[in-house]
Amino acid sequence: MTMKKLAAITVILSALAGNAFADIAMCPQKSSIKQQKEAEGWSYSAIGPNGRLWVGENPYAEEEHLETFKFTGALYRDVSSEGNTDVVSCDYEGDDWFAFARLTLYSFKDWASVPGTKWKSQSNNVKDGTHKKAKTIETCESLSQEECAFNYSSLVKPQGKATADN
Repeated sequence: MTMKKLAAITVILSALAGNAFADIAMCPQKSSIKQQKEAEGWSYSAIGPNGRLWVGENPYAEEEHLETFKFTGALYRDVSSEGNTDVVSCDYEGDDWFAFARLTLYSFKDWASVPGTKWKSQSNNVKDGTHKKAKTIETCESLSQEECAFNYSSLVKPQGKATADN
């Protein structure tokens, strides 16, 4: 292979690698979370990247719980229990026993943790609950959304979970 061809291939690969991630995302700030009364408890939503919605619910929640929410960490799964790929969930806890919510955004392409953040790979020895189908699980234990930032190339339409943007 000539040096010219090698240089051209290197430039093309560098350009492609440089564009692999389109954006950086973070879990929503508490102030952007909206709640809606349901038959049992409350549902929660927040505007995410490209106008998509982070969604979650808590059938045991009370109206005042949202006021006490604090971000407590995030979870990435390559496959959700509904079969969606590259799913990120953000956890919030409040002052009361049932004051909590997990907001999830479905589905990212080319998810990756941002270098320097607190994402850690987890083994998936337990095959139950939300981890049943996942092969790759990463958690971010932090009280700061910035420390749980992540990269992605695009969002795709969810497969199995009904959301406001389906």
